Amino acid sequence: MPEATAKEFSVSEEARLLLDTTVSDRRIAHLLEKADSMSRSLADSRGFVWAAIGIDSTPCDMGCTFCSQAARWDVYKTAPPLTAETIVEKAGQLADGGADFVVLRTTQHYPLDALQRLGRLTRDRIGSDIHLVINTGEMGSDDIRALRDSGFTMSYHVVRLREGVDTGHSVDMRLRTIENVLKGGLELQYLIEPLGPEHSPEEILVEARRAREVGASGTGVMARVPIMGTPLARYGQVSDAYLKRVAALARLEYPDGGRHLCVHPPTPATLRCGANTIIVEQAANPRDTSSSASPWRGFDLPGARAVLREAGLEVRQARAEA
Repeated sequence: MPEATAKEFSVSEEARLLLDTTVSDRRIAHLLEKADSMSRSLADSRGFVWAAIGIDSTPCDMGCTFCSQAARWDVYKTAPPLTAETIVEKAGQLADGGADFVVLRTTQHYPLDALQRLGRLTRDRIGSDIHLVINTGEMGSDDIRALRDSGFTMSYHVVRLREGVDTGHSVDMRLRTIENVLKGGLELQYLIEPLGPEHSPEEILVEARRAREVGASGTGVMARVPIMGTPLARYGQVSDAYLKRVAALARLEYPDGGRHLCVHPPTPATLRCGANTIIVEQAANPRDTSSSASPWRGFDLPGARAVLREAGLEVRQARAEA
């Protein structure tokens, strides 16, 4: 899988307009509408909820400059890892409530054998009709096969913006894991992230187009949330208006696949520009300074489903409604 670089990508007129902050919203309204129409057609006007459980807050030694859980910034209040029983209970509640994806998110070095056990237990609880997603550190081929055999069907893994500069990983490391994921039989969700005000159009385009190159099942964009005490907090956060534009770009650069187009943090306006998938998350979170029993920023599963419906998107029937 070749490494893509910004200089290999020409910027289309559509991309130039969307990513140019001197261009008014009126001038790009037709592109947002175009992206929205494409996503609704690809996904049959479905909306999707990505429900993530942060299962541990172990201080991480990779030193990513945007992550609250990096040990070197000392900003995260660590807590004991969730027990298997708690994780399975939370996953079951999400599945019963109408989530389309149940995601187990860990820090970099979470033990594989523990993930295998959690996969089996969680799959037994949520049933076979929901994606069980792993979001963890780098994985070899054998690791992927073990996770697949344990009930996982999808991985979240990306080359982050400014990988190797703002992170303790290299692009090659991330691409090797992505290749292992795809060869090992798991689907891949791939977002442009963690998007900040300092990222150039060329950098954004590299990752927007990589989602299509690797054949990801889903694409989208995630804004970086500034955490005080981390080095990148000084840049702040992109506006919702810009987040909409990058979400639309993700669809226009991946017009023939990736039916799940995720945007995070979610706002109702972002669901009229190509995005059809939103995230709810709980427990340990690299976008916060402590683990919480309640949903991040109070945005829960019923709220996510309501926002999708308000945008004219159909949602999965909750088991409680069946």
